[in-house]
Amino acid sequence: MISLLLACPICFGGADTEQVRAAKAGVLVLLGFIVPLLVAIGFIARSWAKRARVLDAAEKRAATSSLPSRAW
Repeated sequence: MISLLLACPICFGGADTEQVRAAKAGVLVLLGFIVPLLVAIGFIARSWAKRARVLDAAEKRAATSSLPSRAW
């Protein structure tokens, strides 16, 4: 069954042909674009999480300091 999925050497070409080198170069170019993009998305998510923690802490401080005192 697996032999049906593999390309024969005639269709695939040799491992040292221009097509294979171009495909490898294409993969490297795509990785060169995708990896920095994913890293940037990760940094943005991290900064948003950090900002959310800071805002949450500030809101909790503001809520506790503005509670009315019971002066009955």
